[in-house]
Amino acid sequence: MTGHSHELPSDQSLEHRLNAVRRDLARAEKEEPQRVHALTAEVKKLEAELQGR
Repeated sequence: MTGHSHELPSDQSLEHRLNAVRRDLARAEKEEPQRVHALTAEVKKLEAELQGR
């Protein structure tokens, strides 16, 4: 990120982050169940942001 908080990330950047969070979620479901809730919320937030564009 450029350090400018008012700049929105690109769709490509959001999709990359969404894929990374989904991978983390799949891993967490097996190894770190305490993280599942937060990661699920992050996936929903990113999906909503992408759909809103």
